[in-house]
Amino acid sequence: LRQVDRSRRQPLASLQNYCVLMAAIRLMHGSSRVDFERSRTLLEHLITRDRRHAAPHTWLAKWYVLRTQQGWSEDRAADTRLALDCTKRALDQDPSSSLSLAVDGFVHCNLMRDVEGAVQRYERALTENPNESLAWLLLGTAQAFKGEGDAAMQATQRALSLSPLDPLRYFYESLAATAALSAQRWELAVQRAQASLRFNRVHTSTLRVLTIAHTQLGHMDQARAAARDLLKLEPGLTIAGYRERSPSAAYATGAIWSEALAAAGVPLQ
Repeated sequence: LRQVDRSRRQPLASLQNYCVLMAAIRLMHGSSRVDFERSRTLLEHLITRDRRHAAPHTWLAKWYVLRTQQGWSEDRAADTRLALDCTKRALDQDPSSSLSLAVDGFVHCNLMRDVEGAVQRYERALTENPNESLAWLLLGTAQAFKGEGDAAMQATQRALSLSPLDPLRYFYESLAATAALSAQRWELAVQRAQASLRFNRVHTSTLRVLTIAHTQLGHMDQARAAARDLLKLEPGLTIAGYRERSPSAAYATGAIWSEALAAAGVPLQ
């Protein structure tokens, strides 16, 4: 049993595999859809080369969530099944992986809209590793959806403190902006969203936050400009579609944020 556990926690079998994984993660979080699609190919290649390790399965699960968030999924239900399969395989390999538990929560929150189930997974991840920055970040986002703004800001700030030089800084700033939005810290939400956009101009979630925050501040010219940028990247976005897929839909935040998006020009249907 010790040897099995040891094999789960060993690095990927070669430096080449590790470099491929790092490249895939970078491409997944870049500003090009071509790069994003390429990252899936690299992760699937890694999985065929070394199925024993949780990391490629975990990052591929996150890939499916990001594809849906960006409005690029052609079949949300299929992508949800694939993401769940990835996290199951990852956790079969390493049940105590804090990263895999955090991403499993991400799948449950953002694809299944099971916010409470996601929180349980984030808390398990933090029990395994109290310094898992992604778990703190995603926990804060779940709290933001529920309208627990102060707790959300504390959790996302903890994530930023744990990973101050993270190469995925845009993602951390974006979700910290969502936490600020939930706390009705509109100016801070704008600042966080703008900081995120400096690293990645095509992250639609960030543009949604920026649109909502400007609307709440009464900055309607800026809100409409952000909404236009958002609709260029996701031309099929509607308020109905946003409510259908957003984890916030079951909470008061969902109604507030939807009204703000609509006021800025996102079509209802």
